[in-house]
Amino acid sequence: MDCLPTPCIFQVLAKIRVMRTLLLLVIFCSSFSLEARADYFKWEILFAEKGFGTEFETIPMTAEGKVEFTDKKIECRMESFWTRMEADLLLEGKTLVCVNRDKENSVSVVCRDNNLNRKYNLLKELYPVSKAGFQLLPKMGNSSAYLELRCYF
Repeated sequence: MDCLPTPCIFQVLAKIRVMRTLLLLVIFCSSFSLEARADYFKWEILFAEKGFGTEFETIPMTAEGKVEFTDKKIECRMESFWTRMEADLLLEGKTLVCVNRDKENSVSVVCRDNNLNRKYNLLKELYPVSKAGFQLLPKMGNSSAYLELRCYF
């Protein structure tokens, strides 16, 4: 036998402690990675090609990356997806970035919900929309294409 009974017990206990710590660390890290990618809100872009207040196209957003419009000259992408959950508060944010003639416009929207009874909106209640938008070419005035990023529960 390599060691006396007492030192062997301490070695075994030390190994168990290390294994337990590693297991808890893995569980802790994986629990955060699952929540951070969830979409609790519905996200969409409203695109009014002829300007604010005119007929618009609704484009649902589900993932980061390039956004496709009917007008191929417009280059936009969705980025900075994040979610934060606290005791009674759910926060989720996204950013819309568009490049037009070497000028970059961006808008960020944060959705909030702090009602635990609303969890899946089974009663089909209407909640206010969080939104923000911009004109693609502000110098054109009201005839500039208008983009709006919005979210709702």
